[in-house]
Amino acid sequence: MTNHKSRIILDKSLIAEGITSKVDRWRSGVNAALLESNFSRTQAEHLTWSVEAHHFDVFICGRLKSTGQSLINLPHKYDNLNDHFILMSVVEGGIEGKAGYVNIELSAGDIILLDVLQPINMKMRESRNSNYIDVLYVAIPRALLSDIDNCCQLHGKIIPQKDFLSRMIATNITALMSHSANFSHAEVNQVARPIIDFVISAIRSTHAPIQPIMMDTKLHIITRICDFIQEHLRVPALGAELICQKFGLSRSSLYRLFEPFGGIVAHIRKKRIVAATRMLLKPQYQPWKVAEIAYYWQFEPAAFNRLFFSAYGITPNQARKEHHELWALENMNESQVVWLRSL
Repeated sequence: MTNHKSRIILDKSLIAEGITSKVDRWRSGVNAALLESNFSRTQAEHLTWSVEAHHFDVFICGRLKSTGQSLINLPHKYDNLNDHFILMSVVEGGIEGKAGYVNIELSAGDIILLDVLQPINMKMRESRNSNYIDVLYVAIPRALLSDIDNCCQLHGKIIPQKDFLSRMIATNITALMSHSANFSHAEVNQVARPIIDFVISAIRSTHAPIQPIMMDTKLHIITRICDFIQEHLRVPALGAELICQKFGLSRSSLYRLFEPFGGIVAHIRKKRIVAATRMLLKPQYQPWKVAEIAYYWQFEPAAFNRLFFSAYGITPNQARKEHHELWALENMNESQVVWLRSL
């Protein structure tokens, strides 16, 4: 179910719900973050879950509670790149497995950062007291971490419970969610932005580039290219030639790197559409015409209108009139997909 103009999503499995329905609905929500759930037959039969999600301008935070399972990521199955990190803070239970090639193990109070473009294979371990794994999460767009040198090295970064910053991050996210429903439209991002700024500052302060995490060379190059693209979206010459020059790649090598994700041109176009959409919906840009926003992000107005409609199913002018409806659909799983893919 949704409330507060569909900005907050609450959903859970039902006692009388069939196994297939419970598993499918849970997987749909997890898929929105480019993750996939794996269950044993026994785990599927006993699956119980609840989801809480709070949508803000540039990030989502929420809470996931479920019985035991495994989570992996399969980015090659999707036709675009969702350039975000997921921060998970364990409330109850634990997590073990691998982030890239690094073994990870978390207990209650620990925090981990995950780059969805890199390998993830985690076992979600139930608490002995409650028989649930309970985690807070924040989906953070890669662009917000772009000023951190080699932010791709954050994948698998653990902030232990004994670190005061871990407790501060969890406390701030919990407080934000507890008051979220009471925010006015004007207060939503006025309050949320300082919280995400604090979280990012905390991540930055714990990052130690002198101890890089091992990762595939291919994935390392992809994440660096994604960072470069995000920082240069308004450059007219941004394209395959510029990227090849910057990273010393041949065109064929660049095309092969991004082929599983729909291609380099499609990725740049998608990022520009997302950036233009944010500008379109911000109150301070209401005086700007749609054509002016299109030109600002290197689109011809007609092409922008066509691509916008293809991405969201409405025109840019309709989006301005129906702001909240663009980002949160009535169906819970649809909403999470739209929001996460638009971050």
